[in-house]
This record gives sequence, C-alpha cells and structure tokens, in this order.
Amino acid sequence: MDTRFFSRVRRLSLEITLALMLNMVRLGERVGYQKVIDRFFSETGLAFYHQKVVNPPDKAAFYRARKKIPVEVCQILFAEAVAYAQALARQHEKLTWKSFRLYAIDSTKKNLPDSEELRDFFEGPHHAHFPQMITGVLFDVLAKLPLNYMRAPFNTPEREMALVLLQELGPGDLLVLDRGYPGYQMFHAVIAQRADFLVRLPKAGLFQEARAFLARGKRDGKITVSPPKKLLRENPNENYPPLTLRIVVVSIPGTAEDAVFITTLLDSKKYPRRALRNLYHYCWSEEEFFKTIKKHLRAEEFRGKSVQFIDQELLSTYLYYILTRIMMLEAARQQDLPVTELETKAALVAVARYLDRLWIAETLDQCQELLRRCLAEIFWRKYRPRPGRTFPRKSKSRHGKWAYKWA
Repeated sequence: MDTRFFSRVRRLSLEITLALMLNMVRLGERVGYQKVIDRFFSETGLAFYHQKVVNPPDKAAFYRARKKIPVEVCQILFAEAVAYAQALARQHEKLTWKSFRLYAIDSTKKNLPDSEELRDFFEGPHHAHFPQMITGVLFDVLAKLPLNYMRAPFNTPEREMALVLLQELGPGDLLVLDRGYPGYQMFHAVIAQRADFLVRLPKAGLFQEARAFLARGKRDGKITVSPPKKLLRENPNENYPPLTLRIVVVSIPGTAEDAVFITTLLDSKKYPRRALRNLYHYCWSEEEFFKTIKKHLRAEEFRGKSVQFIDQELLSTYLYYILTRIMMLEAARQQDLPVTELETKAALVAVARYLDRLWIAETLDQCQELLRRCLAEIFWRKYRPRPGRTFPRKSKSRHGKWAYKWA
C-alpha cells in the first residue's frame, strides 16, 4: 500500500477507512454506504469536532479510499487478531479436549452481487442470476475462532480447500471432519502434519476395508487403509504407505441409526466409543459460527462488485467476529467463568456499541475506559441452552438471488 494515499490529515484517514469497513458488517440491518458513513461520524462525534459541525465524507470518497487499501492490509489485521485470540484462549483450561486442541474444517457457498468481474473470477451455477463463491474455514471449535480461511470459485472441491487449510495443523491438534471429507489423501495429509483426526464415514463405510469390517458386524476395531492405485500412478515419487486406523460404530441417541467414524485415536480404553461420539458433536460449533455471521452480521449480503471489495468485506466480517470473541474471552477471564456461559449475540451488541469509539480513542485512558464498559456489558447476559431448537435453512435475500431463469 502506498502510504502517500493516507499521509495528509483528512477525514478519511487509514484508521477511519478501516473502521468504516468494519462498521459496514456490524450487528443490525445492512445499510448503504452513505448511511454507514453518517452513522459512524455521528456516533463517534467526528461530525461535531471541537463544537463545529463537520459534514461527513460522501460515499464516493469512501469508495476511493477503499480502492487504495490492498487486501493484504486486512489479512495482516486478521492474522494479528487470530494470534491474540489464540493466546487468550490458551489461558482457559476448558478449551481443549483430553489435552488436544480441537479443530474442524467446513465450507459454505455465498451468492455475490452481479458484475462482470465477479462472474469472470468466481463464475456461478448454470442459469443462475448471480455469481457464487465457496469459502472454507479452519475453525477452533472450543474457542469458537476462525483461524484461517480460503475463498474460491463456486465449483472448487471442498477437499482441495481442506487439504490447504489443514497444513496449519501440528502435534497436539485433533481435526474433526464430516462425511464430505474422508479419503486416503486427506488422512495421509493430516498424519503428515503429525496431527490426529476423527472423521465420520458414510453408512456403507466408503473404503473396501471399512465395508468388509462392517459386514462382519464389528463395532470397534482396527483396519488398514491402502492408497488408491490412481493416487500412486499420478504421484510415483511420493511415499503413500498403508495407514492403520480405527473404525468405531456408535448409536445415535433418540434414533435407530448408527454413525461410523474412522480415527487415528487407536487406544479404545483412553478414547472409548461414547467419548468419540460426543467428540464428533463439537464440529457443529462451526455450523453455529456460519449461522451467526449470516444471521447477525449479514455475511451473505455483499455490497462490492470487485474481487478486492468482496475480499475486504469477507475479511471484515471474520475480523469483526474475532474481535467479539476476543472481548468474550477477556470478559470470561476477568470474571473467572467459562466463556461458554456468555451470550454471543449480547457480545456482538456490546461490540457494535463501542468498537467505533475504540478505533478513534485519542489516549490510552480513553481506550481502557471504553474496553472496561464493553467487557461489563458482555458480562450482563448469560447463555441459556435451549435443547430441541431447530434452524431450517432459508434464504433471507430480498433480491431474488436464489431465483433461476430457465431457458
């Protein structure tokens, strides 16, 4: 980024431009650029500087300022926020499972505004009115933190994205995956990182070795999974050894169905079947994350019509969520209680109330006082589990983004 763009004293400094980008994705209804700018300048007091009324910049000025900010700047802020959040999470004893750091990888598709640039880059389903992208997220399911992400054209295979994201894993990490991800190459990649995994298999078992195991009526045992011949042919110089893994069949409470898991956790005494069944349910924490950012941060209502602006808005959404989790982790630490007892929506509301003013705080004392108030408000509301609730998927789009035009 050319620092000359923001070197003069102006109403849209780098800090204010970044703050406006976060303000775009804050809790509440999405509004247009000008309303975002007016709201920010009014609520922060910048429109009434030194008892003088100062007209906020217009949306064209904000557009030009955003164009000058490379995506790399947002990525740096995202990485720094993740590192800080992870450091806070390590201070909470209950954010591990049997000493493992627990992760999941999942993906979701998002509709984008219609523009030639976005159609060329992301493409879209045949006959669809709008382009579409797929985003994959590496997620800490106990700390509830998105640690890394990928975005790609809509038809990019989820496994390809997962193979890239899992490269951040290491010893002491445990990856939980759903039924869309199992495969020898995936298993080998996790083991190559010296990490462990628990993956749910389709009922039939997927692998020949797994099908043979299940056909014998067994519910817990070890199998050897061999590399596919096609993989060996395409990668003659790679070392793909047979993998010794554990197959576990567990009953699903409240149903007559069974679930089949495959894992590197071979010790049945240390990791009994019931414990693995309970472990798998942690991966739904990432689904809750997707639901939260869609419902409360309007993560599917993009404004930008360029790849740069889409990346900025996607990262702003993730960054806003991470900043909220940082506040929740700090509030829980100060009050000496599990972070799971704090309500996410209440935290999002509190952060929306204080984040803009934190960005423009002029002194350390001002910043500390605003933080103290924000943390106090987060502590006001406790999370109350409500079992049995369902959340059917539905589109909230008002612009027909799910519509198809048939030839």
